[in-house]
Amino acid sequence: MKPFTYISFYIALAALGGILLTILTPLSILAIVLFLTMVGIPFSILSLFSREHIAKRIFALLGNLLPVSLVMYALVMEFIDEFLRAAP
Repeated sequence: MKPFTYISFYIALAALGGILLTILTPLSILAIVLFLTMVGIPFSILSLFSREHIAKRIFALLGNLLPVSLVMYALVMEFIDEFLRAAP
């Protein structure tokens, strides 16, 4: 189980670094980050059953869930803005 923890931890670090890079670069990096996190989320869930430090396991899970949750938040806010706004 330790390899899953290491892989998911480093994917989470790369995902967080990629999110910071999307501020300065085009959105193609965001697509790469989202693909990495789709691979990292199952590894993070599997690493929760290992005997590594709990802080490392939780950081890996939250770090991998952050990019996907930001995209979902943006989609929900866009839906709310579009359909629940008052009519002109």
